[in-house]
Amino acid sequence: MRTLDTLAPADVPDRALRQVIASLPIPCWIYDVASRAFLEVNAAAERAYGYSRQEFLAMTQGDIRRPAEAGRLEAFLDARARGEVVDDRGHWVHRTKGGQEFAVSIETTDVCWGARPACMVFVTDITAQRAAAVETKLLYECLESANDVIVVTAAERDAAGDHPILYVNRAFEQRTGYARAEVVGRDARLLQGPATELAAVARLSRALAAREPVTVELINYTRAGDPYWVEMAITPVADDRGWNHYWFAVERDITERKRAEQSLAEANIELERRVVQRTRQLQHTVHDLEGFNRLVSHDLQNPLNGVRGFAEMLQVRHGGVLPADANRMLEMIRRGADQMHRTIEDLLSLSRISSMQPRPVPADLSDLCTPMITSLRGKNPQRDVHFQVQQSTPLHADLQLLRLAFGHLLDNAWKYTGKAAQAAITVSACTCAGGVVVMVQDNGIGFDAATAQGLFDPFKRLRGSSGFEGTGVGLAIVARAVDRLGGWVWAEGQVGQGARFHVFLPDDAHAEYDLPTLPGALIDG
Repeated sequence: MRTLDTLAPADVPDRALRQVIASLPIPCWIYDVASRAFLEVNAAAERAYGYSRQEFLAMTQGDIRRPAEAGRLEAFLDARARGEVVDDRGHWVHRTKGGQEFAVSIETTDVCWGARPACMVFVTDITAQRAAAVETKLLYECLESANDVIVVTAAERDAAGDHPILYVNRAFEQRTGYARAEVVGRDARLLQGPATELAAVARLSRALAAREPVTVELINYTRAGDPYWVEMAITPVADDRGWNHYWFAVERDITERKRAEQSLAEANIELERRVVQRTRQLQHTVHDLEGFNRLVSHDLQNPLNGVRGFAEMLQVRHGGVLPADANRMLEMIRRGADQMHRTIEDLLSLSRISSMQPRPVPADLSDLCTPMITSLRGKNPQRDVHFQVQQSTPLHADLQLLRLAFGHLLDNAWKYTGKAAQAAITVSACTCAGGVVVMVQDNGIGFDAATAQGLFDPFKRLRGSSGFEGTGVGLAIVARAVDRLGGWVWAEGQVGQGARFHVFLPDDAHAEYDLPTLPGALIDG
């Protein structure tokens, strides 16, 4: 190998040295040891630094350095001048005429120039090398600081058919318990064990063979033999020509997520078991209720009809000879039997609603409600009630359920307007977001909204309703029927100022609506 001393021995004439440095492709110059001034430079130095030869010859070594390196430069040159052994392959930062800085590596050798001690300097630009080194260090620090496990393996298989591990980060050591020296050179399969899913391993192998990126979830094992779940993403690393040299694997620990998924799956299984069990219990309950309904329909109604019939026969056949108080008692028996009959009928209606299958059809509000009012007038011909249907929008719902709901609402309005001087009942409808709201309004006794909790519960009687006949089941039937239609019912009222019952009937019985916003929407609209 050619040395610098062979290029420029101390006894080489100036002309020969000038020819040598002029022929070099890298920046080169000669400076005076005593003054540190430039004595000669080559064209490569002029191009690299931007100074002309004349400008160089008017400068010293310190003029092309950054000020912060002045002290280091002086110490270096002084040591060389004293003949001390120094490392002349130092790394420096030089400046061009335009102020641009770049990293260089220099080599020097002693020469004689014009009978004066001098040094010849050879300069190599290492800016790209330094930048690459900084980038490499940064990447290494990032890999080492990552929370996820990172493994780099060779792309090509070795003689044993393995992809040997080339690098693992600190997270790998912490998670697996293996030291770096234990795994480098071995195949990553050392982390697999009895519970590692073969299908995931086969998928991984196919991707590696095809040199394609792949993400799999599988079970790995620590050095101590403890299993843990990872989500492994493997990517091929190729050079500029597209040739795959390495596999880059990032392994994220998903053990906690898998445990949560397992717990959720177990909870779902338990929930399904309970649903099946509860469904079976409900089926038994429904069967028992159906049996009870049959009992009520036949075993209770028949003797009740007998009581009512015999009371009527006594009044018809012997009422003329019975004392007045006996006739009053017979009338009380008959009315009590009628009340019990209505209660039984309402309970049967309430129980049957849950098994009714809605069959939506077009419905006219006036056609629905007018016959009901006509029937009520027929039962109480002495009453003069103003009735009005303000039809503004068509309905589309099950007729049987509509008759149950509005039949009881109108019966309720008819009953509680019984003491009004000029009784009035109004039925109206308007559209709203997602459906139609029907309102049944009366000017009866009303109710105190503050004490009307449970208004639609069975057997709930409002305060102030004593003296009015009723079973206490009618509004419960309304609520159950409207619910079966997919809607809601709510009431507003004030004592002495009547009541307003609102029924929301949705366009889609299976859609979800926010009930609390409906009254506000009606007021705003």
